[in-house]
Amino acid sequence: MKQHVITVTLAMTLALPAAAEEQHGTLVIAGGALSSATMDVYETFVNSVDSDEVRIGIVPAATGSINKNFIQLQEIFSQLGVSKNHVVLLPLAVKDDKKTKDTDESTWVANGNDTQLANDVKKLNAIWFVGGDQTLITKVLLNKDGTDTEVLGSIREVFHNGGVIGGTSAGAAIMSETMIAGGNSTGALFEGFKQDYTSMDEQEYGPVVTRKGVNFFTYGTIDQHFDRKARLGRLIVSLLEQADSQPGYGVDEGTAMVVKNDIATVVGQGGVTVVDVSSAKHAHNQYPLKASNIRLSYLQPGDEYNLSSHVYKSRPKSYKTVGHEYFDVPSASVSGIMSSNRNLDEFIGFNLLDNKSATQAVSWALDGKNQGVRLTFSQDEKTQGYWSQDITADVYSFEHLKLSIEPISVQFND
Repeated sequence: MKQHVITVTLAMTLALPAAAEEQHGTLVIAGGALSSATMDVYETFVNSVDSDEVRIGIVPAATGSINKNFIQLQEIFSQLGVSKNHVVLLPLAVKDDKKTKDTDESTWVANGNDTQLANDVKKLNAIWFVGGDQTLITKVLLNKDGTDTEVLGSIREVFHNGGVIGGTSAGAAIMSETMIAGGNSTGALFEGFKQDYTSMDEQEYGPVVTRKGVNFFTYGTIDQHFDRKARLGRLIVSLLEQADSQPGYGVDEGTAMVVKNDIATVVGQGGVTVVDVSSAKHAHNQYPLKASNIRLSYLQPGDEYNLSSHVYKSRPKSYKTVGHEYFDVPSASVSGIMSSNRNLDEFIGFNLLDNKSATQAVSWALDGKNQGVRLTFSQDEKTQGYWSQDITADVYSFEHLKLSIEPISVQFND
């Protein structure tokens, strides 16, 4: 890890040199639930700053626990060599932090157009967005007509000058043009969309809610908490109703997708699911969803994905599985906690792409009444799986997996 020696405070920081031409920086898009076991995400964020003098601004707008999050991040970045004086809290918030008696942070809601704050932001070279409710971030950083506030304009300038923009959970959700604000996979697959959004609770149930994001990530739509919250269904539904057919990128918890010069890599404990609906067929606005020819890829740490050409490059010392399958077991269905290999990479790796007996793998979603959808994963000549080993752990990734979704009727008898 390179060391960052800080010798001046933020107020004394020299002006940034003018770039000869517009340059984009780095995005660190974290899927949430970062912990002491995933410090490599924060380390990557710090080390992506192309300067020995790292100056980080913390945007706390998504949360009401502002002071707690800020102190925690100051300590984390201090451990990584950044002076605490160079980790500053940006007064951008919607909710009051009840534990700070002398400040009402809810009065910061209009600070997106504070000219002095916008000028101060330009002195930074890294911005970190705290998790929580993504709609609160956009409430502060976007004007009512959807245009940039002054502060958001300054954050874009930091990025275009080679700075680093990072965020976790809600701070990841805002990164794309289309921001997924609420809903879960079951609600999306059976009901589609709804317009109203009243609280963070709606992130966990019901139809999909989308809003305008800030579009730092211009290659498609971001979703987060992707593995634990099983958000594949809601991302697919969100993508199918968009006109541009750009891919979706689902970032697992404890994981970050790092984007630099059109290349995406993965850092952390999980992976990134790439959802391609460019050739998918479906009935518009009809639910339960029926769709075919959806393509999925899954990236592990060490893999690379070109976001412009959509070319996947597997990690070193990984081996193709299709045509070299290790397992020979009956096809499996995954339906819940009584099933093995519930995570997507394990489900596809163990049950299908490294299994000579299987031509498909099936999973199910039920609405709790009499409806269900069957998700059928299959392979063709475009599909490939990759296996590697981390000490004794099997690690699977894949590209161009086919997925079809079909409504079914379900009857439960006592």
